[in-house]
Amino acid sequence: MPVEIRPYRDQDRNALARLWLESWRSTGLPVARLATEAGNFDRIGRELAAGWEVHLAWDEDRLVGFLALKPATLCLDQLFVSPEAQGSGIGRLLLDLAKERLPRGLWFRTALDNHRARRFYERNGCRPSEQQTHPSLGHQTIIYRWP
Repeated sequence: MPVEIRPYRDQDRNALARLWLESWRSTGLPVARLATEAGNFDRIGRELAAGWEVHLAWDEDRLVGFLALKPATLCLDQLFVSPEAQGSGIGRLLLDLAKERLPRGLWFRTALDNHRARRFYERNGCRPSEQQTHPSLGHQTIIYRWP
């Protein structure tokens, strides 16, 4: 059965908080150790209230990825795939959806040291631009833009 991408529903919040944490920690970045599932759960509520548009990738009853957009600022805010599903094309499906939802262009940041993510984005037509310190976490990031 193919992966189904559908909009977020309130009953997805626990699964989303867990997947987000597992995927972020799978990067091996020191800053990822600071995250918690409870913190993600709370942030999901705050971000949805502030205008997040969230799409989830499901493989039958298993959440395997998510995309969070901030359409008002053309920001691809989050794109994560579960560690066991990485490399299976789910990230590309979610990135393609982001491009479809924000056809005038989009921007996002990723950790400078997240080389796997950077290779993925560059293979999929996103171009690196400036480097910045993350506004709340303090690690070095690189801003990407599409187109």
